Amino acid sequence: MLTFIFGLKKFVPSDCSLDVYHIDYQQMFDLGKRVIFFDIDNTLVPYDEDLPTQPLKELFAQIKKIGFQIIFMSNNHKKRVKKFADAAGERFVANSNKPLKWGYRRAKKMAGCPNVEVLSVGDQILTDVLGSRRSGLDIILVRALKKKNEKWFTKINRRTESRIIAEMKEKYPDTYGKIKEIME
Repeated sequence: MLTFIFGLKKFVPSDCSLDVYHIDYQQMFDLGKRVIFFDIDNTLVPYDEDLPTQPLKELFAQIKKIGFQIIFMSNNHKKRVKKFADAAGERFVANSNKPLKWGYRRAKKMAGCPNVEVLSVGDQILTDVLGSRRSGLDIILVRALKKKNEKWFTKINRRTESRIIAEMKEKYPDTYGKIKEIME
């Protein structure tokens, strides 16, 4: 049903990565990306953690050293997102209502750059990938860190995602293979 409404292409990530540590940020910068919109929950930390780890802080420092701006975009409430963003020393958009476009518009205005310079990173096809694609952004899909403690509505989304991924097998076999590889 959702692929009928939006078209299957809106659910296809630009690329896939095992996690945020396996992304080649220098390559992304060389390709013209200047801003990264990171999802927080299950992309950077599990739902049951609310602060960035030391390895994440080191990753953010490396990313900024390359020349990127970092903005956190989360559907979670302001208190949680602000706590994480403040600890990382970065800007954020909370209650972003992904896959709706308004949170992306706020983040892009904050960044002050065109769509072609923005890279989005997230773990969900129904929120992160669809929202990024609808907003004209490239998106790298990463494996969810800890599915066991996800919210009930995210678990429903995961079932829908499975059906969408199955639809990709024929039209987007390379992406299908990458998604299956990171999901195992």
